[in-house]
Parts: sequence; structure tokens; C-alpha cells
Amino acid sequence: MTDIPAPAYGTRLDFASPLSGERATALVTRLAAATPRTILDIGCGWGELLLRLVESCPGATGTGIDTDEPDVLRGRRNADARGLGDRTEFVVGPGEDHDTPADLVLCIGASHAYGDTPSALRRLRELVTPGGTLLFADVFWERPPTEADLANLWPDTTPDDHPSLHGLVGHAEAAGFQPLWIESVNRDEWERFESGHLADKAEWLLRHGDDPRAEGYRTDLADHRRIWLTGSRDLVGFAYLTLGVPA
Repeated sequence: MTDIPAPAYGTRLDFASPLSGERATALVTRLAAATPRTILDIGCGWGELLLRLVESCPGATGTGIDTDEPDVLRGRRNADARGLGDRTEFVVGPGEDHDTPADLVLCIGASHAYGDTPSALRRLRELVTPGGTLLFADVFWERPPTEADLANLWPDTTPDDHPSLHGLVGHAEAAGFQPLWIESVNRDEWERFESGHLADKAEWLLRHGDDPRAEGYRTDLADHRRIWLTGSRDLVGFAYLTLGVPA
């Protein structure tokens, strides 16, 4: 037994996805221009983008849903600290069970909650009010993966796991959305995200290298870093699609 807490997670990240401050500001400006009254974030993490949108839309209310309780608690603390607690609700639970539509819906890296990307987009279409907007972010193949590529990725990864960017946009259109803005993250955003994702565990190991749990954390860290640097880097992309629906 040890009294040393386990490594924290995400303390070096502003967002729980690859996203620069510059891109976040542009997204918030564009999405807030439609003056949504209700904002829903499925798989919100700690909901930083949700909070920035609520800040930028006076009178709007926001709801963030995630199964990770520590992330949800972090979101609540941040909302209270910024005076947004009365307009923002963070809920612990499965986002796929939510069925109340909103003017602006966010689903960033959470399509797995609905099984797969096409299923997620079809279900999310039902959650966007007429004339509303979905900000949908998901992974895609930058190029078709080879067998050698797949060997350096997560176990059991197949070429069918992700579409191309064109295919991702096609899934959105098939679900009834009109693509309004298509953008994908750059290498710097990916590297900031991956490094930030690993930083808490790496720094914990520097301080507690003799802890009985350290070897397991070293293995986890090495496996994640290997997959990132030899497999997914420049192969797996991440796109933000701003999608509209008719009024």
C-alpha cells in the first residue's frame, strides 16, 4: 500500500482534445454569432469549450454530459469560478441517453458513445433544433493505412475503423447536415495534446520512480508514446466539422 496519489490527468491541457487556443477562439466566435440559447456538449470532459461558448453567448444555458466524474467535477469547479454556475450544468452519465434538443450541440471525439461515426451523426441530427448547429469532431485517416502502419497502432485496428476526411464529411451529409466549415488540426496541435496527455504521468514517475506502481505506469507511458510517434503521427487526423440543419 502507498499513500502517494496516482498520477493526475489533463492538468496540462486546456481542452480534452487536440485544439489550439487560436482555433478555439475562432470556433467560439463563429458559433456564438448564431446566438444559440441552449448549448449541449456530449462527452464534454471538463467542458472548457462549452464554458467559453456560454461566456460568449449572454443568456444562453449550457449542459455538459460525460461519464468521467473527475472531469465533470473539474467542469463544475471551473464554471463556478467563472461565474457561470447558474447557466451551466455538468452531468455525470452517458451522453447517448440524452434526448433534449439544443440550438448548438457539441460532440468532440465522443462518437464512440453511439457505436460508430455514422450512427453518432444520425442520432445527433435528432438533437439539433431547426436552424441549429452541430460542432462534430472526430478522427479520420490522413491516408489509407498500410499493413505496416496498422502493426504500429492499437491492437485490432483495421482500415475500416475510420473514414477519410472526405468520407467523414460524407457521413455528415448522409445524416442530413449541411457542412458549413471543415478544418483539421495540425501537427503542433496534436503534439501539444499528446504531450499534455502524457505529462502528468511522466512527471509523477520522476518524483515516485520507486513506487510499486511505477513499472506499470512506465509501460503504459511507453506504449502510448510508441503508438503516437511510430503509428498515428501523420496518419490519424482529427477534424472539426461545423454542420448546419435547415430552419
